[in-house]
Amino acid sequence: MHEPRISCTVSTALLVFMFGSALASPSFSDEVMSLPGLNQSLCFKHYSGYLSVGEGKELFHWFVESEPPVSPGQEYPIVLWLNGGPGCSSLAGMLTENGPFVVGANQEISLNPYSWNKVANMLYLEQPAGVGFSVPEEATNDTITADDSLHALLEFFRLHPHLQGRPFYITGESYAGHYVPNLAKAILDYNSREDAPTINLQGFAVGNAYTDWAHDFNANLPYGYYHALLSPEAWIEINQACGNFTAACFWPNPNVECNAACGMAIDAPVTKIEASLDIYDIYADECLPVGKKAPAQIRAMLRARAAAGKLHGKRSPLRGQQRVQGTDISPVFDTCADLYVDAFLNNPAVQRAIHVKEGSKWQQCGLDGLYDFNFASMVPNYKAWTAEKKLRLLVYSGDADYIVNVLGTESWVTSLGLDVKVPWMPWKGSDGQTAGYVTEYDGLSLVTVKGAGHMVPKDRPGHALDMLTSFLQGAPFDKVSLSAERRPELCKLKSSQAASR
Repeated sequence: MHEPRISCTVSTALLVFMFGSALASPSFSDEVMSLPGLNQSLCFKHYSGYLSVGEGKELFHWFVESEPPVSPGQEYPIVLWLNGGPGCSSLAGMLTENGPFVVGANQEISLNPYSWNKVANMLYLEQPAGVGFSVPEEATNDTITADDSLHALLEFFRLHPHLQGRPFYITGESYAGHYVPNLAKAILDYNSREDAPTINLQGFAVGNAYTDWAHDFNANLPYGYYHALLSPEAWIEINQACGNFTAACFWPNPNVECNAACGMAIDAPVTKIEASLDIYDIYADECLPVGKKAPAQIRAMLRARAAAGKLHGKRSPLRGQQRVQGTDISPVFDTCADLYVDAFLNNPAVQRAIHVKEGSKWQQCGLDGLYDFNFASMVPNYKAWTAEKKLRLLVYSGDADYIVNVLGTESWVTSLGLDVKVPWMPWKGSDGQTAGYVTEYDGLSLVTVKGAGHMVPKDRPGHALDMLTSFLQGAPFDKVSLSAERRPELCKLKSSQAASR
């Protein structure tokens, strides 16, 4: 396995172009003045549109300023959110997980009382090119994606020069376990240039993050067995055929061989698991409105697995992350929220409001067959960063996720060989409930979120906001306060009253 290296090809001329007007006022050309379905005033501004990254590529973004800070003059950091896949839209994360807007079945918009813009300025970026509204669709990989995202950030700061120098964090989930570290490395490499105005990267947080194929995929079947998803007979047969290593039969890489006997032992029980429940949240029901099914965020990886000749070639590519309408395990988002968002973002009136190119079609996940998994592991980067201690790192895991589960995450974190500063212990949410468990390592925090699946902010929005707040403030996760800035009330101030963020 090789340490990822990112090509940073930003020219001096481009830097001058991007930052030549660094003292100018923020650009309002992308400000969203109204949004179909939203019938109340806001206490924050938001912007959306395309960020040019060169070579004819444009990445779509939606930037949401923070709510007015609790303390006068307080400035909140900028937090970038990336969904995974690979090939899934970060607008899905914005509208079904941690953004301020909640789209209902009737296409009316309410406000999320646990939106992350209560404590940060939130930037949602659709990347790589070809995802969501970003163009064009073309073959890509981890290296290209990180380089394009870096260029998008430079363009973003050109449009919002007043934000240059703010503390900057990257967050994401699922295949963002590759996106986020690769982008962090690209930013650090870029910042090392003497002629570069730096991006003030402070750290990153990744959730249920695909990080290392051997550690992550080798944990699927043990997790399934110890959560009563496999029969004892199937578990014995798998161990006899595969020993302690089943990951090769899950990794979507045709160059990684799956032992035939192991594959046969795995195929039937795993197919039953993935056909009978939501593998992103094993305790959730499915959304099954008549005639429609919602695409799963990580479906791209399962399709890639099938294309590589691995397990489950006959599985419907639309199954998973589909919940029975009305079975609300989340106090904010309906179980069929994906369907509502799909209709919302394909509404021409909405597209005009958020400055989308005319005639665009949005889908939650794409890039079928166009993504090259060119890095098997992010562990080498973590080893370097935890040794340097220049970045604050949070790795979190919803404990009800099967596909990228807590056992795999614990496995690769343990492989780093870090000293334990604070042993495993429960942490409390602002509601006083046990929100999960935390281990503080030297250079990294590992946090579990009790009862959450693959999409932690969707399933446990209040505790996800508590976790983010503690991370941004550098506060212990077991000392969550009931401060006003994590207040659950909806945004009440009018946009004209919005203070500088």
